[in-house]
Amino acid sequence: MRLLSYYTILSVFLLLLCQQNLYANPRPNILLIIADDLGFSDLGCYGGEISTPNLDRLAEGGIRFSNFRATPMCSTTRVALMAGMSYQSAGMGSYRNVLPLPVFMKQAGYRTMFCGKWHAGNANPRSEALFDRSFGFLGGMTDCYAGGNDWFEGNKPYKKFGRNFDATSFITSYSIKYMQEALKDDDPFFMVVSYNAPHHPLQARKKTVEKYLNKYSSGYEKIREARYKRQLSMGLIDPTWDPAPAGVEVRVWEELPKERQVIEDFRMAAYAAMVDEMDQGIGRIIKFLENEKRLENTLILFMSDNGGDYNNGSIFADGNQIPWKPGNNPTSSNGWAWVKNCPFSKYKHACHEGALAVPFIVHWPSAIRVPEGSINHSDIAVTDIYPTLVEMTGAQNPGSNDSFKPLEGRSFLNTMARGATFNSPARFISYRYSKAWIEDKMKAVSLYGGPWELYDVRKDRTEQFNLANSMTGTVKEFSKRWNDLAKGVGMSRPAIESVEKKEHGWGWHRMQMFAPQLVSIYPENSKLTSLRNPRIEMHFSASIDLAGSKGKFISLYKVSDESRPIWKMDPDKDHPGNGTKSLIFNNLPRLKPDTQYFILIDRGAFKVGGKPVGVINDGAYWWRFRTYRN
Repeated sequence: MRLLSYYTILSVFLLLLCQQNLYANPRPNILLIIADDLGFSDLGCYGGEISTPNLDRLAEGGIRFSNFRATPMCSTTRVALMAGMSYQSAGMGSYRNVLPLPVFMKQAGYRTMFCGKWHAGNANPRSEALFDRSFGFLGGMTDCYAGGNDWFEGNKPYKKFGRNFDATSFITSYSIKYMQEALKDDDPFFMVVSYNAPHHPLQARKKTVEKYLNKYSSGYEKIREARYKRQLSMGLIDPTWDPAPAGVEVRVWEELPKERQVIEDFRMAAYAAMVDEMDQGIGRIIKFLENEKRLENTLILFMSDNGGDYNNGSIFADGNQIPWKPGNNPTSSNGWAWVKNCPFSKYKHACHEGALAVPFIVHWPSAIRVPEGSINHSDIAVTDIYPTLVEMTGAQNPGSNDSFKPLEGRSFLNTMARGATFNSPARFISYRYSKAWIEDKMKAVSLYGGPWELYDVRKDRTEQFNLANSMTGTVKEFSKRWNDLAKGVGMSRPAIESVEKKEHGWGWHRMQMFAPQLVSIYPENSKLTSLRNPRIEMHFSASIDLAGSKGKFISLYKVSDESRPIWKMDPDKDHPGNGTKSLIFNNLPRLKPDTQYFILIDRGAFKVGGKPVGVINDGAYWWRFRTYRN
């Protein structure tokens, strides 16, 4: 017993010594870098073919986390990061009874600085109560060459958008400037660098874009397969997981017209160039820290705010968008989003792993004691960053003050520094179209109010084997916990039970933007459909008005031929659907088996509830389906 007590005391002493070394003066600087809409597999160190030598270097000298989760959307992740709790718990981004992270860091003795995209709720980054120095823009996106009305420098509007303005480069330059000021005054800093890249508009210099032209001409499937193989060779993902197949919304590359393949190659080249230029900016920051001899004792955290974005743009305009010109809005497609999120399912806005799983790199040479280049498979989430910084600074946890809500995450300081086991708390995740509850190895997830699915995400993180029918008790319990928490944080209309017997196909939220009163469609969007009785149906909750819509068409095309519709209709007030709530067309030609089709609807083709419908353009608003083989 005496020997056991000796080793117990020695172990405690060594642990305290490690902690003392970890927090020893000088206090570390903290650099938090956020990418926007970057997919899990885009970086070289996560399996991608894009040139990211500087982020790869941070990974090689630090830790890659393979199981880090953001939230489904830019703004909800950014609020969760700054609040240390879900967007919903933080008062839907109002920060009611929440101490924002930069305020905490100021109280802990850090100079706080921010550059780039904010989009993090009602907290005002221009206020010195949050950041001593700030530069960037408030909204969800910006023209990287023309700027916008929401740009600021401190508490003043920023308008200096000259010919040489480049958001990616300027965000980098201002970040370095602010860090220089802090180091000159010998202040430890908390620096947030929040790039617009690679959120659309996908803007990058012509030289960088041309570097990637023809790199993607082999198509979605082959690029994703190559990424998947690299991920396996790195040990980044479990080889027993079945990679998620492409959804019906992803056009089959070999079926695309040649001119569409050229456009798609160009679109992804623009995306890759934007990631490349962001990495170049991060390289400038690393070089600055090296020259100042501060790289060793700077904790660098790199993350994306959600998984890869799905289709945007328009079939009519995608080929005309120039990435190096102001005022253009190049975007990427569902196919490339499927590639970005390899090997996972779905995209931004869902609560499936394709939306949540993002790269997360930690680099801190003076404190990390695990082997360089390690891959950590702990279930870390964005809400764990705030409590980690609380523990690192040694300051009082704001959640211990009755004036503030408790933080929802847990510190992973000893996990990243010593490789200690991380015990993940249960995770509540919610966005307008989706919801999830994750606890231990199980995950319940729902999309568009559809039925709960259930997955064992340790064995099946790509969400291919739905266990909901065989584990009904777990589904019921997780559903109750999700709803109880939703009510507890004041969500106005939490879905007590799923409202739909089956899930709508991917893109349903965009169809409802086309017409908010839309209730159902046939063929279902992004799903396989029968060859029998080919027809188009749209059902609404309000009456249809077809008067005055002459020259506004509804058209059906094969994906393999974008030049000629196989069916076209200009319905008028004499159509049987006029004045009803259903618009049905039964005069379609016979459809071919195993063939992908898309529907186009001109803007304002008819009115519903007295309001003109939007546009279905096989881009930002798509209605695609595929027929069964027989």
